[in-house]
Amino acid sequence: MIFLRMLRIVFWSFFGVRKAASHEADMASVKPVFLPLVAVGLAVCFASLLICIAILASTAGR
Repeated sequence: MIFLRMLRIVFWSFFGVRKAASHEADMASVKPVFLPLVAVGLAVCFASLLICIAILASTAGR
């Protein structure tokens, strides 16, 4: 459950729209030590997804 809450925090930070009250409530309920790890993991997953889409798009015309 805490991991899902961290994912939600990171997704909202990637999107860039967040109310201050919900941000403070989330930061009070999770340990911020693991947030950078979750953020880097999601960034790697997102970059990998974009690379896979680019590879599929470039090989679809062959």
